[in-house]
Amino acid sequence: MRSRLVIGGALAALLGSCVSMQSQYNVRRNNLSCDEANRYAFQSMKSLGYTVTTFEPAAVGRQGILRGTKTENASGHTSSHDGVVHIVCDPTEVRLDAAEDRVLSQDLTFTRGFYLAFTGLADRTTAGAAYAEELSGGTASGGVKFKIQPKLALETKLDFGEDLAAGGVLAVKVTVQNGSSETYTLDVGAIELRHKEGSDKVSQLEISAAAQAVARAAAADMPAGAPGPPASQIEGLLRDRQLKGRTLKPGDQAEGYVYFPTGNYARARATLIDVATGESEGFLVEF
Repeated sequence: MRSRLVIGGALAALLGSCVSMQSQYNVRRNNLSCDEANRYAFQSMKSLGYTVTTFEPAAVGRQGILRGTKTENASGHTSSHDGVVHIVCDPTEVRLDAAEDRVLSQDLTFTRGFYLAFTGLADRTTAGAAYAEELSGGTASGGVKFKIQPKLALETKLDFGEDLAAGGVLAVKVTVQNGSSETYTLDVGAIELRHKEGSDKVSQLEISAAAQAVARAAAADMPAGAPGPPASQIEGLLRDRQLKGRTLKPGDQAEGYVYFPTGNYARARATLIDVATGESEGFLVEF
């Protein structure tokens, strides 16, 4: 009996020590929104080289969870690491704790790395954000800059609340900034993608069909008997966030999403039309 008591006490001490060490890297912020906490958490997990396997964004009154996995090869030895982040949003603050997703794990590599990545994003200054924007990719010509970013897998839950890729839909975020002295018309329908293998262009999906596919996938993932989101609701979200065709005067910016079939893409092509001359100008963005 005494032996069992000693083991139990040692285990309790080990657990207490592990929790105490991890708690120093817990995040508590009263200057972030719940949406920012979700986004920074997702970006931090990716920046550490983890593939996100589970993501349920948090909301006030509903805890969020983020899981990821990472495989490393060193000296011929392969090791797998699983990380989990719990996100809690209260009306006055957000709280996040990250840990190796393993019982009794004392490895704080993921915990510490996530803390540093998250706080680095949260503490980024205005100047730092501008510098990051400058280095964030895209293509520029004559004062016009295009940025085209496919949102992969679970990342779409941040803006749509659903995993669009489960329905075979790739959401592509497009940002165009007119820093020139010319006025252009943005031709949304001309935006196309090209596969890494082959040169055939891939055209955009029709939104109502895309919404129905996502709705079917969401319903299949629901517990038995539970209704999934209606296709009309998803279609409304897709149209609301869709990139709109418009005239871009000097200094104007347009931003929104276009939708494609999921696939392995290498580049995108977009077109602006010079209002004064009627000539079109193409932009090629490599991923």
